Amino acid sequence: MIRWFFALIVLPVLLLAGLFFGLTDARPSLDRSAQVSLADLDRGRAIVSSLGLRRMREGEVRQLALTESDLDKGISYLASHLTQRSTPARASARIELSRLIVRASLPLPIAGLQRHVNLELGLVSKNDSLEPDRLRIGKLALPARLTGDLLVWSLTRSPFAAEWAAARTMLNSAQISGQTLALSFTWRGEALRQVISATVARGVDEAALSAYRTHLQQSDSREFSHLLGAAFTLARERSARNDPVIENRVALTSLAERVLGGRLLSRRGVPQSQRNGSIKLAGRDDFAQHFALSAFLAATGGENLSDMAGLYKELKDAQGGSGFSFADLAADRAGSHLGESSTRSSASAVKMQNKLAGVRDAKVFFPSMRGLPEFMKQAEFNRRFGDVGQPAYQKMVAQIETRIAALPLYSN
Repeated sequence: MIRWFFALIVLPVLLLAGLFFGLTDARPSLDRSAQVSLADLDRGRAIVSSLGLRRMREGEVRQLALTESDLDKGISYLASHLTQRSTPARASARIELSRLIVRASLPLPIAGLQRHVNLELGLVSKNDSLEPDRLRIGKLALPARLTGDLLVWSLTRSPFAAEWAAARTMLNSAQISGQTLALSFTWRGEALRQVISATVARGVDEAALSAYRTHLQQSDSREFSHLLGAAFTLARERSARNDPVIENRVALTSLAERVLGGRLLSRRGVPQSQRNGSIKLAGRDDFAQHFALSAFLAATGGENLSDMAGLYKELKDAQGGSGFSFADLAADRAGSHLGESSTRSSASAVKMQNKLAGVRDAKVFFPSMRGLPEFMKQAEFNRRFGDVGQPAYQKMVAQIETRIAALPLYSN
């Protein structure tokens, strides 16, 4: 009996434990941040601009060349964006001896267990495409043929299955040439728009959105705090029979539409402004716009995406617009925090509803802007703060984060 018990119960458990510790490690193999500079953002914008997407016709073939640096920055940011800020994934890409090598360290989402999945994937050019020639997960090395089947199986069953399918229909060829990945693709605008719409609107029901639009239209208030309170009152009521995360996501979408004056998720595009007057937050309509759009982006696309969009705008303003504003950046980050906290989990969504339903005082969710520098041209910004990531800049960002963390909305 003891031998049978060992064979049927203990031995499989030991084998699974051995496999688990063979595939995972106590520490990540990569130790890097996913910081993106203004030059990186400009490079991304230049890549998109070079394609001339607005002039591209359906079925037109285009070429795109991505450098090793482009690939490395892109995959690093994507990895950090897909995981929680407290335990971010790390990833890198390099081209070596005509092989694209992707490395990643993925934290396991198990509370109290500090284990990471460290993997290394090698891709080579073959038959006008990239095919895997090796994959190592922890201490386990998989053969090339099994690697390809495993990757396809994983992607088709992942949350990015639609994006993967759209990419396969558009991509004609992928070749590694020197330190560059050369891509040829056929433009499928309608298919791509559907994927983007589905990605941004994931979890946003059109019927629910219509209910929030109607609810907010009944208010003639021009104070953002009043509209926020009304939207979350409805969200709390509807959550008695619906998912509170989805309700909050729809509420923030409708708020952004009300502030910006257009339907963000309409398949017919953005109509003319529907505003009869500007919506104000802390006495300014630009604060309302920054906050509402950032909350929407964080709720639908992730907090990192929202932060990056706000930072990029401020840096471009410093080069010739209204100037860099830490106040606007604070509004962006405050909106990002609210959007992320409202959709992080069901428990967090309900907590935000209870604190925001019926709110009328902006001080509950919006930080003080006192002393935050504004309207700085590039020369002044560089003189006072150096650049993004420099100590003086980081000190201001830390001050903003401290103000946001101290808000009644985030207190216990």
